[in-house]
Amino acid sequence: MKITAAVGLVKGAPSAIAVCLFDDEIKAPKLPSLDRPTAREVMKLIAASRFSGKKDELVRHYSERGKAPLLILQGLGARRDFRWHTLRLAAGAVVREARDLGGKSLVVISEDKLIEDLSAEEVTRALVDGIILGNWRFDHYRPASKSDRKQLTSVTLYYTTSGRKRAADRSLKRQVILAESTNLARAWGTHPANVVNTDFLAREAKKLTVQGVKVTVLGKREMQRLGMGLILAVTKGSAMPPKLIIMDWNPRGAKKTFALVGKGLVFDSGGLNIKTASMDEMKSDMCGAAAVLGAMHGVAKLKPNCRVVGVIGAVENAIGPEAYRPSDIYTAYNGKTVEILNTDAEGRLVLADAMAYTVEKYKPSVMVDLATLTGAAVVALGHHADAVFSNNERLREQILKSAERAGERMWPMPLYEEYSKEMEGATAELRNACGHRWGGACTAAAFLKEFVGETPWIHIDIAPTAFPAVVSSIQPKETAAGSGVRTLLEFVTA
Repeated sequence: MKITAAVGLVKGAPSAIAVCLFDDEIKAPKLPSLDRPTAREVMKLIAASRFSGKKDELVRHYSERGKAPLLILQGLGARRDFRWHTLRLAAGAVVREARDLGGKSLVVISEDKLIEDLSAEEVTRALVDGIILGNWRFDHYRPASKSDRKQLTSVTLYYTTSGRKRAADRSLKRQVILAESTNLARAWGTHPANVVNTDFLAREAKKLTVQGVKVTVLGKREMQRLGMGLILAVTKGSAMPPKLIIMDWNPRGAKKTFALVGKGLVFDSGGLNIKTASMDEMKSDMCGAAAVLGAMHGVAKLKPNCRVVGVIGAVENAIGPEAYRPSDIYTAYNGKTVEILNTDAEGRLVLADAMAYTVEKYKPSVMVDLATLTGAAVVALGHHADAVFSNNERLREQILKSAERAGERMWPMPLYEEYSKEMEGATAELRNACGHRWGGACTAAAFLKEFVGETPWIHIDIAPTAFPAVVSSIQPKETAAGSGVRTLLEFVTA
């Protein structure tokens, strides 16, 4: 699907025209991009009380008089309540409507007064994000629906002045990359584990080599030689080979190094502390890895002048004759000993070795890890925001600003010394679980802090939003959300 910006009156013969309007200003909307017959059709619908402009209201109207056979009116609600996210959801709704009704080309017109609240660049980011995320669907395993599905081929965004169009052009390509990178992560997180295994993730990473990214994959033997006792412990019960996948974008003259580390549990049974419910959802326990891999695809296209190293610890936590046990003690890559209290607290073990190795090997200026780490984060925040921890207050504020710009909700969480005390082991230096349910997201983050040294570090627990229960115009049912991809790209290119 091609997305372009335009100015002036709508040109050509689009299949559909979508107009977004506020409910308190529909009596006299400014629609300079519409020809008179189409504008009259809009006003007739308003006059006949068929459209009120309320938030999330969508009206479709077929006409032989307007510029396009299909006219879609989308409500934005009251201006005083308007947010950037409102426009993104509106764009997702109209693109789905136009597509599902058989449209091939769509024109989107946002009310001119939107510009009073948002810059042309912000309007473009919201529209492009909504269009690409809203148009995405996952029907890979439904051949009939896949062959019959309707598809939009082009979307044109209309602006009222040449200056606004130029501003839109400057941000359009970048936002397309961010949204398409997110959709890659969504697909990887939605495929089942018999498809997205450790070999699959390694193959996807290697595709980046043609775009200038150096890809290295460490296998079990290399991990044994390096002393990655925690990753190797988690994988003991599985026949699937563990992999540490490293993607290195290193342009000439780069002065700053970002490290992005993702938890890649391609499936998590819980191990001997077996999960008692919702195990089918554990294919999504690699969404942190999907976010890093998606972000590296975006990095390869955006080509920032900083070094970006993406690292994925890809393993399966299964039950088998050699599976690791509660009470076992293992030695991490950085030499610290860890007592296993719960085999279902495995993600932090994988991240610990991956981060310790990354710190020593690449000496990053900043390190960010992403993981579907704890159910406790979901208990704390529901499905509407991810939890952010950091050992650096300035960095924490930066990642929160990047998340806001990306349209991803994140919330700062505490990392008090008392949480670290709770992760001290009885028979080893550390333990992988604190033995109680309280503050689980915080104690998990405190455990990870033991493996970053003095490196400025951010931990994002994406368990709340990675595979959301919330369905919207940009989030289909029972699919991964691609959480974190856009935030990471905003962060490393800020």
